[in-house]
Amino acid sequence: MCPGLDSKPEIGVSHNPSHYAKIAVYVMHRHCKKCTSYRICSTNVLPKNYITADLLTNLLVMPATFHFLLREDRPNKQGLCPIYFLIIHNRKKKYMNTGVRIDPKYWNPDKRKVRRGHRTCNKLNQELEIIRENAASAYRELNREKRASADAIKKRLEYVSKDNFFTLADEYLTTLNNYGQFWTWKQTKVAIQKIRDYHKSDHLPVNLIDADFLTKFQGQLRQRNKPSTILKNFGNIKKVLNLAVRKHLIPANPMNSDDFKLINNNGADSKTKLTLDQIRKIENLKLDTGSNIWHSRNAFILSFYFCGMRFGDVAEVKWSNVKNGRLEYDMNKTGNPVNLPIKDGARKILNAYEGANNNGYVFPFLADLSEEQQKDPITIRKRISVWNAIVNGQDSDGKTTGLKAIAKLARIDEGISMHVARHSFAQYGVNDKNIPPYKMMMLLGHKNIKTTMQYLKSLDLKTVDTVMDEIF
Repeated sequence: MCPGLDSKPEIGVSHNPSHYAKIAVYVMHRHCKKCTSYRICSTNVLPKNYITADLLTNLLVMPATFHFLLREDRPNKQGLCPIYFLIIHNRKKKYMNTGVRIDPKYWNPDKRKVRRGHRTCNKLNQELEIIRENAASAYRELNREKRASADAIKKRLEYVSKDNFFTLADEYLTTLNNYGQFWTWKQTKVAIQKIRDYHKSDHLPVNLIDADFLTKFQGQLRQRNKPSTILKNFGNIKKVLNLAVRKHLIPANPMNSDDFKLINNNGADSKTKLTLDQIRKIENLKLDTGSNIWHSRNAFILSFYFCGMRFGDVAEVKWSNVKNGRLEYDMNKTGNPVNLPIKDGARKILNAYEGANNNGYVFPFLADLSEEQQKDPITIRKRISVWNAIVNGQDSDGKTTGLKAIAKLARIDEGISMHVARHSFAQYGVNDKNIPPYKMMMLLGHKNIKTTMQYLKSLDLKTVDTVMDEIF
């Protein structure tokens, strides 16, 4: 007699596979001290009036069962056969190779384990038991989330070693690299490193990244980063977390949680933009011909005169792109074809490089690349990234280089970078030359007017005065 018979009985199904065909229903007792984990307390089949339509519906969703089997039909050249893990849930089966191979004579088909005669039987059986325990754990978690299936359990097992966020991130980075998405790869790598620096460890289980973790991490980033930078970081991190969701490592992306609020960039720091007078000051600086600072200044000015041309495109300009007084090229970022007239400011820069031995390029940034390297987009992107940092310069340890040094020489208080040339062109065109934003969108190569409007978010004093005069 079960000691829990005086407790309230519950309806359950036997885990004995031989009972499934009979749909045998038994009495179990939740509070039975001896019969824990819903083990059967009585073998008495319930009366017929206990068996309802709802009960029979519930019985159709069976708990997951796990078995090991030896695939003797798949021996390798040494005659060793693989041990497979069979997952059964709701009558659907999935097989997973455990990675263990043994001689068939060492397999016990009744106990479904490696025989004692095998020299490493204990170690192999332990490995198999770990797989079973991981499967049971995966089933419990997925069942609580109402997402349990044989396929989901298998996927959770396949990636159990990849539930480390940084391992998953490395997989995502490899994919980006294989597809040649260098800029996204670089930005994602930077974002991942920030999480590693914050966590102070190379092991971070994905399920530990919740709304609280993200909120505290964002708080640290706000001490050193602009809102726009934080948004980019979290955008890349979100893609890694989405990958974790697709692999069934977490039920949902914590960044979508109502408990997490990502910083809002509305009204955030305005983009640095230079006036035409400031551009002229930079243009007229006397610098040593052929020096890095000379090349940096020229790249910045050429970008301005070529409608805010991105540095990657500036670095890749070849003399073959200069035809009949025009510049023809395809934008690296969007692939859009560009055909621009070469105006006096741009012509002056190009003339300064005529006759230079830069391997067909206008600027020397990629001049030392071999013909084979010039065909490799990854090599080119990495080289451009290095030179972009050199051109933008730095201001540390009392030493100022690149565009940061140029800003000081031109007595410009604003910090400038290559991208400032792009924003300056947009602001000058719209504010000073009254170019409609839609036309500016086409000149900048934007696909969406919203992006262009971000460039024009802040009005300069001249525009403010003009608008105020029109109103009053």
